[in-house]
Amino acid sequence: MINSKGQTGTVEVEVFDAVKLKDQLVEIIKTAPKPNELVDFINKGGYSYIADLTLSPENAEKYMTLAEQSLATGVYKFDLYYAKVYNRYDIVDQIFDVQQKLVTKIGLQSDIASMKKYNDRIKQNKENTDSLNIIISAVMNELSQSYLTGEHSGVYALSYVSANIEGLYILTQIASMAKDNSELLKLIGQQKERVKTNYMLLEIMAADAAVAPIFEKMKPIMDSFSNTQEFSAKQLAEVAPLIEKLRTDIVK
Repeated sequence: MINSKGQTGTVEVEVFDAVKLKDQLVEIIKTAPKPNELVDFINKGGYSYIADLTLSPENAEKYMTLAEQSLATGVYKFDLYYAKVYNRYDIVDQIFDVQQKLVTKIGLQSDIASMKKYNDRIKQNKENTDSLNIIISAVMNELSQSYLTGEHSGVYALSYVSANIEGLYILTQIASMAKDNSELLKLIGQQKERVKTNYMLLEIMAADAAVAPIFEKMKPIMDSFSNTQEFSAKQLAEVAPLIEKLRTDIVK
């Protein structure tokens, strides 16, 4: 496969026709829960930032195929917002750099232009938290519009899915570690629509050999959320390892 930069040999040929399906993918994402909402919920609950739960920027170099890069982009996008909300701009700077490299490899021209536009401003305002907060919010808002254009819809759909899986992973891990997780259990129980949306997107793309294993691992997670309105500690103990396994397979 040749991407928009004319590069070959680093991505797999897609089986599903993302161009034909783009309207369907875009329409689902347009009305779906936003990954960033999970960070806001965690922050408002007073839970600490845990860097060890995020994907190390050092991992970015090992993702070679289009599917791997698309999935990694989503994970890093969530982690970028997670770090930003907790004012961890040392980590924001690292993630922003690897995110730029990934979108360049994929050839996402609109994302490349957006990130280049804001890169110098981020570097110049490293010590100014208020300015960085405004700049990062602006670039993330601009990047989020890429999901809705329809261009590279398969890439953006995978990125959206992985961002949500990263959010569910961090949420369930924090809930598993918290002494009092009653509010987090309520929050997890409210994620049925988010899980359903991810399931629907993966089902559409499951003809792709790179997506099929992810879809299969999403099925038991979907079942866990389909059968309950509220989550108990027992249910958390059952679903958290499923989400962790899926997330591990995405970033391995």
